Amino acid sequence: MSLRKFTQGLQFKLTLGFAVVLALTLAGVGSYSAYATRQETKKFAEEVEYARSLRAEQLVNDAYGLDEDWARVQYAVYQVGTLFGWRVVVANHNGYIVADSHNVVTRADKHIDKAPVFSGPYVKRPLWVQGRQIGVMLVAPSRPPPSENVWTKAADRRDGRTAAGNPSEESIDPDQSFKGTGPPQAAPLAAAVATSDVISEIAEPSLSRLESSFQRSLVIAGVGAGIAGLLIVTLFTREALGPIRSLTGAARRLGGGDLSYRVPSNRRDEVGELARTFNEMATTLERTEAHRRTMTADIAHELRTPLTNIRGYIEAIRDGVLEPDAPTIETLHQQTVHLSRLVEDLRILSVADAGALRLDLEEEDLGIIATDTLASFKPRADELGIGIRLDAATGLPKVNVDRTRMGQVIANLVENALTHTPDGGTVTVSVGQSAPGAVLLSVQDTGRGIPADVLPRVFDQFYRVDKSRTRSTGGAGIGLTIVRKLVEAHGGTVRAESKPGEGARFVVSLPST
Repeated sequence: MSLRKFTQGLQFKLTLGFAVVLALTLAGVGSYSAYATRQETKKFAEEVEYARSLRAEQLVNDAYGLDEDWARVQYAVYQVGTLFGWRVVVANHNGYIVADSHNVVTRADKHIDKAPVFSGPYVKRPLWVQGRQIGVMLVAPSRPPPSENVWTKAADRRDGRTAAGNPSEESIDPDQSFKGTGPPQAAPLAAAVATSDVISEIAEPSLSRLESSFQRSLVIAGVGAGIAGLLIVTLFTREALGPIRSLTGAARRLGGGDLSYRVPSNRRDEVGELARTFNEMATTLERTEAHRRTMTADIAHELRTPLTNIRGYIEAIRDGVLEPDAPTIETLHQQTVHLSRLVEDLRILSVADAGALRLDLEEEDLGIIATDTLASFKPRADELGIGIRLDAATGLPKVNVDRTRMGQVIANLVENALTHTPDGGTVTVSVGQSAPGAVLLSVQDTGRGIPADVLPRVFDQFYRVDKSRTRSTGGAGIGLTIVRKLVEAHGGTVRAESKPGEGARFVVSLPST
């Protein structure tokens, strides 16, 4: 199969449509998942930051609450900055900075409002100890503070010493509440500082990494689901379209003349219904084709008989075997009339089958039409010794019919009855009304009747009940077919009734006006 033909096929279109729907679905799910992840990550980060702020506030409060020493607070904010990567600044109730996570405060001489320490947004929280506000804490994200032993320098500066051991000129004002001369609990404090040095070198994993990992996993899962979905839909469409391909191949074989081919129809879905419908169509076509061939052979046979007779008489006259006298010419005339009737009957059938039969409808009395038609059969019936009787009720409603065509219907039925009625028999034509809105015409003979197994086929083309009859003795076998076509063209129905040994009865029902 060529690529162009494949891309124009139904399987490719179904697969492409599914792929588009799947891609849009995955894109929508991925976009929403990414958005929801960002929102939840942001919310979680805010909650974490809020919880850390509470912990930092509690740590500062606990450090100050031991002995109200701001030196402990300085160490506490240093720990917070080291662990959380924050810049933490504490101011006392007067607004002076007393602790800074990134700078050692040796003297509370900088007011928080006059010497701002943050260049960006920060969070300001009050500090409470035992129901008393001792100051405020300002927090902003930042790099961790320098990992050095700040307490040694802080102790020296608070003691008024320099790095060389001399007294410093910048001694701490006792009014600023810097108590003590060194780091609280020196031995544990040194270990804590050493621990903070290590912790400062370990960065906390960012929540954005979790978000990126989730989105990457979502993309991988989406691609995998897409590939799996395409494989599944490809297999599914291939399986689902298999019967359709079989139908396509069967249609090609049907078009090529193989009317005997059938497709499997054991499925219970719409495709199975289509296969069964196709098989029914193929059966109908096969039956129609067989009927057409039979009809063609029958037509050829029926036309050949009179034509052969005519040709034989003409050749005999040409060769001088027969004289072109009156009896010979009469025989030729009869054969010509038979041929003309056959051709006319075939024309009527073809026109009726094409739905192009023209009717000149008028309101007529069916009894009068029957009377006029039977009059033309009287001489022939007398010659055969068959009685013809008309039983027409009076006061019948009229029917909307083509007088000529309806006369042909009655003539064909009477002709058929005379053919199958033995000498001394009777043909009865009745016109009456069995129910409101309908007028019935029946033709009854006293012949041998029609076997029950062939009764449904008496209206088929070229079908003869008695196979031994020829056209000269039993007609061509299309008279009753013409009857059915003409009656149905008038909106009526015709049926045959018979019992073996009791003759046959043909009943025509026409709607009344």
